[in-house]
Amino acid sequence: MKNVCRQTLVCPRGMFARGLSGTELVAVFQKIYLSGCLYMNPLVLLLDDRKESHELVPRMLKGLPGMEAVRTVCFTSGREALDWCHHNEPDLCVVDFQMPGMDGITFITEARKLPRFGGIPMIMLTGAADNDLRQRALMSGANDFLTRPVDAEEFKTRLFSLLSLRMSLIDPLDRVERLAHDVELLERQVLEREHEQIIFKLSQLSSLRDEETGYHMHRVAHISRLIAQEMGHDDAFCDMIYLAAPMHDIGKVGIPDKILLKPGKLTPDEWEVMKTHTTIGYDVLRDSSSPLLRMGAEIAHSHHEQYNGQGYPLRLVGEAIPVVGRIVAVADELDALLSVRPYKQAWNLKDALDHMRRERGRHFDPACIDVMLRHIDTILDIHEKFADVVEPVSSETPFLKRGVA
Repeated sequence: MKNVCRQTLVCPRGMFARGLSGTELVAVFQKIYLSGCLYMNPLVLLLDDRKESHELVPRMLKGLPGMEAVRTVCFTSGREALDWCHHNEPDLCVVDFQMPGMDGITFITEARKLPRFGGIPMIMLTGAADNDLRQRALMSGANDFLTRPVDAEEFKTRLFSLLSLRMSLIDPLDRVERLAHDVELLERQVLEREHEQIIFKLSQLSSLRDEETGYHMHRVAHISRLIAQEMGHDDAFCDMIYLAAPMHDIGKVGIPDKILLKPGKLTPDEWEVMKTHTTIGYDVLRDSSSPLLRMGAEIAHSHHEQYNGQGYPLRLVGEAIPVVGRIVAVADELDALLSVRPYKQAWNLKDALDHMRRERGRHFDPACIDVMLRHIDTILDIHEKFADVVEPVSSETPFLKRGVA
């Protein structure tokens, strides 16, 4: 164990850069030590077109001696499994011979050509004791065979034996590297969830002082991500706009209550003050070192620009408006039309969509409107999932539209 620790403390991938405390490091090394210096969470690839196997095999692998949790990744397609193997490394592969498309022998042959796959155990599942088939499988790189129907105890014994052999041959530093990678992934997932909650809570500060609800923020976030995805933006962009979109009106925290909460139309002077919420939000967020907050600044600044140049604050035209602003403008407007507010009823769907169509190319980016219209059913699902719990506005309540008196 001393030798392993001496190697590990020099260069495990990013362990100290991530700021793990001494206690956390001790926990990592204890996990390695208590496993007899084995990697305790082996990963098994299952390639089988029988869906029932995808449920049965993970259950059979639970509780293997000395292994805290055996993880399983399942595929029904040899090509998809091979694509996954180009970027990942399992500890053992269980492969059915009879597969549509690429069969099990072809998969093993191709997998053995990949870097680091030479020593990974491969078990072939066959339907009969066919000596010719077994010979071909051995030539392709299979290490063992199981005949269907598989006996559960034999299956667990064979896999435990091969996994133990596999992990005993892995270099100690490599085991720690892989464990550090899992720790890093878990930390990132926790931080992303916390980050998302922080952003939504901060964004709700503006809604607490306005007629909008927290669910409006969630709907705008989901609709913005949907539009971005269907416009062809990559996953990183779509995930970021999902988190940044709720910040579109964060500048409203700087608008006086007498203007922000005024029922009915605003005077020209009041309207000019109201419009400054775009620059207030931009000024608060723009100098951040976080790309996410900088995107939030761009959205806050540009979501009231209009495609024909008649918007504010900069009267930008067309594609000079940042694409994040163009996307969020559509998501925000549609959701506002379909939602109840203290001063208005929700519009019916036909009237709301007619309005959005009329404003295509005038207020809104035509590309964003086209995507919105094509995926209106998904957007309505989002609206239903994050529905506001509010009392309907009385039919006698006057419609008080915000704007200049």
